[in-house]
Amino acid sequence: MALMTSTDVLKINNSEELVGLIEDVVQEIPEINFFAASPVQKNSYKTLALTALPSTSFRATGSYREFQTATLATKTVECKYLDASWILEKAVAQQSDWGEDFAKALTQRAHLKSEFFTLAKQIWQGTDSDANGFTGLDAIIDAVTDGDVKEMVVTANAGAITDASTVYAVRTGIDSCQLAWGSNGQFNESDVREQLLTSKDSSKTSGAWFYAQDLGGWVGLQVTSKYAAAKITGLSATNTKQGLNDDLLYELIEKFPVGMKPDGLFMSRRSFAQLRQSRTAYNPIGAPAPYVQEFEGIPIYVTDAIPDNGTISA
Repeated sequence: MALMTSTDVLKINNSEELVGLIEDVVQEIPEINFFAASPVQKNSYKTLALTALPSTSFRATGSYREFQTATLATKTVECKYLDASWILEKAVAQQSDWGEDFAKALTQRAHLKSEFFTLAKQIWQGTDSDANGFTGLDAIIDAVTDGDVKEMVVTANAGAITDASTVYAVRTGIDSCQLAWGSNGQFNESDVREQLLTSKDSSKTSGAWFYAQDLGGWVGLQVTSKYAAAKITGLSATNTKQGLNDDLLYELIEKFPVGMKPDGLFMSRRSFAQLRQSRTAYNPIGAPAPYVQEFEGIPIYVTDAIPDNGTISA
């Protein structure tokens, strides 16, 4: 059964024009078309999360076996309001040779693209990206521990660095992680209207006429398994031995239990280049390695939503 994406969900209760714009702007944001998505009626709701796998076995007839069931925990998913509302000064719109409608459409498109890029950053970085958004996978992965050990983390470099990047391996779906669109996936999409915006100090009032539109929706990240994602942290460019390579990716994939293969690998452009460069050394004639599209059958996605300037203390 094919998974619904955010675009599929937003088609349900939104205008054809808005959905067309969304389909256009998300082409350069791989997270939006990768992560499964569901519409949810409430903007805050409870779900179950798998915290330990069950065990099963063969049983001889007439005998018994010990039951060890899956361990489930109740989780609360909070959708947060992602605001892409915009204003455009009328005088600026009138400067366009293609007309004011073109200027308004260009502005709306730019704000929608920024909105979905903000969502992509929130998926990974969470409140480190925007304190008003939902918790991201980076913190969720760190919280999966066995004593003092982070079970789903591979550390590329434990030293102090200021140019750290991360690679994520992710499973997506209702049994792992997906995006949840609150209010049944319905955006607030007002008509574009003319509005006088003013400011006033002690001596005078000033202002100008603008076009304005209320635009935004409720979205959250639903994680229902401790094995939904893993990461390589501490990737650096200051020492080539600290960059991404196949050995680190094998360690990353090993973090997942048998039968739980990741659906995608997400990395920055720099990590992607490091992976390709690491493979050149194995080429008998020293030629550049071919374009990297997958690792052990797992698709690779290059995203600008993962930064290369993280700070790690020794």
